[in-house]
Amino acid sequence: MARRTTAYRRVAQELRDEIAEGRLRPGDRIASLTELQERFGVSDTVILEARKVLVAEGLLVARTGDGTYVRERPEPQRLVLHDSPDAEQPVFRLENGESGLFPDVIELEPVASVPAPAGAARRLGITAGRKVKRRVRLFRQDGAAVQVLTAYQLASGKATPAAPEVEITARPALDTEARALEGVVGQIVTVATRVERPAAGAARVLETVVLAERYTLVYRPPTA
Repeated sequence: MARRTTAYRRVAQELRDEIAEGRLRPGDRIASLTELQERFGVSDTVILEARKVLVAEGLLVARTGDGTYVRERPEPQRLVLHDSPDAEQPVFRLENGESGLFPDVIELEPVASVPAPAGAARRLGITAGRKVKRRVRLFRQDGAAVQVLTAYQLASGKATPAAPEVEITARPALDTEARALEGVVGQIVTVATRVERPAAGAARVLETVVLAERYTLVYRPPTA
């Protein structure tokens, strides 16, 4: 099992390198299953596992009955951080949007009181498991899914006031995120976690998730 795991990772990395270096370009059809078996000297199971990984990463796309192709990768659009009192809009807005507002807002889950996840609890300065209000929304523009925003807000009490903070991380997309954003499970997403601890009002954590290949998150520091 360990040998097969190493083999499919090697195959996936070689194909990944060919795509990164331009030897395989967007729209190119990759070699057939048999051709790849002969080239790498491995079983069809290994090739299928390697291909599955690259499809999940968004590098390849499989077309039923037509083979597997290098995926077209559009130029990412820019989403700019905005400080706004409008709680119904996300903190990241499309740079090229006329108003910056999102016309289509979809509630992915009903607003609910839930135990705070460990990360949100730590950022809010509360005990893990304490109840918080959770709201999960999808923002779409011009028919395209742009970002999923999950908000965790204290139902009662206050945190120590502090300036907002934004943490930027990356990870593979979860199943629910991939479906909402019209991607595939395992595609890399950029996650911006903003923590707000105002002097007045309840503290909250806002987690913005976007597909990294489609959107770039932009932070512009305030000018003096």
